[in-house]
This record gives sequence, C-alpha cells and structure tokens, in this order.
Amino acid sequence: MKLIVAVGALIVAAGVALVLMMSRSSPDAPATPKRAPAPAPSTGPVASSDPVAPSLPTTAPSGATTGSDGVKEYMVGGYKIRDHRAGDNKQIDLPPNPHPAESRELPSELTHDISQQVRRQMDTCAAAVPKDVRGTKPKLDGQLTVAIKDHKLTITDMALQVRDVDGPSADALKQCVQDKAASYVSSAPDQHDLDNYGIAITFAIP
Repeated sequence: MKLIVAVGALIVAAGVALVLMMSRSSPDAPATPKRAPAPAPSTGPVASSDPVAPSLPTTAPSGATTGSDGVKEYMVGGYKIRDHRAGDNKQIDLPPNPHPAESRELPSELTHDISQQVRRQMDTCAAAVPKDVRGTKPKLDGQLTVAIKDHKLTITDMALQVRDVDGPSADALKQCVQDKAASYVSSAPDQHDLDNYGIAITFAIP
C-alpha cells in the first residue's frame, strides 16, 4: 500500500513539472517588456538647420579697395599700399620708407642729429598736453623725409601719428611738432646732394 502511494506521488509531481514547462514555452505567454537602449550622443556634423555662430564680415577696411588678386589697396601719404596681411587689420597710417633698402645710406650720426631735434621739439610741445588725456604709453610715430643740398640736410616732409592720446590734444601736438620742426637743418659736410631719404622715428611722450 505504501509503495502505491509513493508511486502516485511521483506521478503527480512529474505532471505538475510538465505543466509548468509547457506554460513557459507557450507562444501565448505575455512577453516581459524591455526598455530600448538610449541612443548614443551624435558626434557627426551639426544639422544645417542649427543656428550658425556669428562671424565678422571679411570686408576691406574703410577707404580701401580690393584688387583682382584679393589684396587690399589704399593710399597713404601719396603712396599706394598693397596690404597682404590676412584678416580685417587696421590700415597702415604712415607711408613706407621712400628709398629702397639697397640704396645709399646716410651716416647714423647725421640721421640721429636731425631726429633728436624733432624729439626735443616734441618734448616742448608735449608740455601742453594734459595728463588726463594721456594713456599708459603715449608716443609719437613718424616718417621724416629729408634731403641734402649744398651739404645741408633739411626736412622736406614729415608724416606723424600721435598714439595713446585722446581728443584734440593729439592733433594739436602733431601740428605743433610739424610747424616747428620743418625748419630744422643739420650740417652734412661730407655728403653729396640727395633727395627723398626716409627716417623712421618713434618717441615716447614724456
């Protein structure tokens, strides 16, 4: 009798296990929902509809024209400047040296003498410039054009720019130097006649 009961229990257990296995493999069983993976962030090009960052216009500066080769051109002191610098740079405001680099050179003592006469005049004129219109590094940049005639060196022209000085004081200083320094003369006893020699100057304004 005990043997029959044991066999029956085994049969029931086997039946229950079979039913469970069939229910798990049944196509009608509801599927467990799965969350779709989040898309990876894009590393490709930005879509064309995205806003474009603002940029500076690539135009020639005021008063300049652009040649057929794309080089900016403008006039400074009677000279035509072809500005090959890339970008939207400030115009050059002083003329180039009027004599070629390989041409005759004047002695440094002679060019220094005339330059220092201009510097001393600048110091005198600068005394009238108020302190509150001066920046941190005020200076005078310029190009002197000189000539030698009968062993005398004279200033025939000058182009000056006052830097880091605000308002009309800059123009007044420049005009003062031009008016007073135009008559300066240096002795050149060992030099033959010469026209249009350029001397670049840069002086800190005291």
